Amino acid sequence: MMDRTLGGKRCRTIRSVSHHRGILPRKTTGTVRYSLENIGRTLFYVDFDAGPSLLMLPDDITFEAAEPSMEA
Repeated sequence: MMDRTLGGKRCRTIRSVSHHRGILPRKTTGTVRYSLENIGRTLFYVDFDAGPSLLMLPDDITFEAAEPSMEA
């Protein structure tokens, strides 16, 4: 089932990740589009700033901390 609660959350890769078009370097940033569960594991569909959109395992990405707001 597709879960969009993390949609829009920023993340980055923890290590280099091989994919069908090459290698995505460590610390590449992107935006989560959605997550889903497949065969008992969670996958994240991420649109990376460098171009590719990939399904990622939770062990391959880390979420960036939210920036503090300037609201009074």
